[in-house]
Amino acid sequence: MARRRSTQSPQLVEHDVEIAGLDERHEGVRIAHMSDLHVGRFTGPRRIREAVDLANEAEPDVLVLTGDFVTYAKHEVLLLQQQLGGLRAPHVVTVLGNHDYYCDHHAISSVLRGHGYRVLRNERHTIEMRGAPLHVIGIDDPVTYNHDLDVAFEDVPETGTRVVLCHGPELAPKISQRGADLILSGHTHGGQIFVKGITDRIIDKLGLRFVSGFYEIGDSKLYVTPGVGSSSLPLRVGQGTRAEVAVHTLRAA
Repeated sequence: MARRRSTQSPQLVEHDVEIAGLDERHEGVRIAHMSDLHVGRFTGPRRIREAVDLANEAEPDVLVLTGDFVTYAKHEVLLLQQQLGGLRAPHVVTVLGNHDYYCDHHAISSVLRGHGYRVLRNERHTIEMRGAPLHVIGIDDPVTYNHDLDVAFEDVPETGTRVVLCHGPELAPKISQRGADLILSGHTHGGQIFVKGITDRIIDKLGLRFVSGFYEIGDSKLYVTPGVGSSSLPLRVGQGTRAEVAVHTLRAA
């Protein structure tokens, strides 16, 4: 019997992402994107494992995770180790988020590497994808001021597809100026509890420009995922807040 999925379970969402000048060899490359797992009190192991299963079933060429693996507590590092194993994509690449720094970024990085996942901190990882370079550029968390765009982009070749990972989406305009095809972020939870007329006013007052979904920024495309987990409250309510695993299929514009 199939396991019933609750309204708090993550969904798989698929997007075609058109990129101008995409190398024809990267046509159809699939990039799965997870973020904001927040293992622990407000995100149980069932939801984490559902997300892992969705990502594996999508059979992506690359799987990226854009930070906030935990919330605050030190014991959540052990939960992360127990719950996040088994991602089967050929390449799993991660960056850290602000809550990872609030907790213990060294221990979290060690857990991720122990599972065989690459952790990028203001650096790039180039994958020879179907005979053409796919540059995954990881920006360290900008919310806690650990980002360094000069260092991250200093040795990125001019040729190749550029996918940039950055937990906080508000840095996207500056990233776009460095030459990015696709920017993937999280952090916002889509508002997590979105009540029209109230949450959007709060977002405006906070000066947040990028909350959920796709944005065109210069020559770049930014996608902000609402992520998987919850913090502060165990709920996700309203438009644009449903927990998800996103899969982006690259297409020539």
